[in-house]
Amino acid sequence: MEAREIKKAELDQLLEFYLLHLYDVKDEPIAEKKVVDEIWNTIQSSDNFAVLGVFDNNILMASCSITIAPNLTRGCRPYALIENIATHRKYRRQGYGRAIMSHATEYARKRGCYKVMFMTGHLNKKVDDFSEASGFNGKEKKAYIKRWG
Repeated sequence: MEAREIKKAELDQLLEFYLLHLYDVKDEPIAEKKVVDEIWNTIQSSDNFAVLGVFDNNILMASCSITIAPNLTRGCRPYALIENIATHRKYRRQGYGRAIMSHATEYARKRGCYKVMFMTGHLNKKVDDFSEASGFNGKEKKAYIKRWG
């Protein structure tokens, strides 16, 4: 098992992974290639954004996006936000999800973040158990979301 940043040339593999293992019927389709390429270049060229993956025999098993947010409080230490957490559907409950969360939190710690957060729309006991097993506290804060469209 290898945990690392997803490389620029692995975009097609990542997009296929999203289609098969992240998206559900409520999600919008992937944008046109030009837009995707512009966003991928922004992610790849910034120290504040990354897409992380766990690979097993060169197969992407789990992935997440992480944003390192500059911050003026807490001694100007940044904080991290994790999003788009997904595990390969055929290999769930085999440690790949915990591995990507562990890698993401270590990624944030190495960049001096004082905390790392994530939210999920999956409101069930399995996700609570997974989150707590990954070292996250679901009782410390509450999230509020406003969406457009």
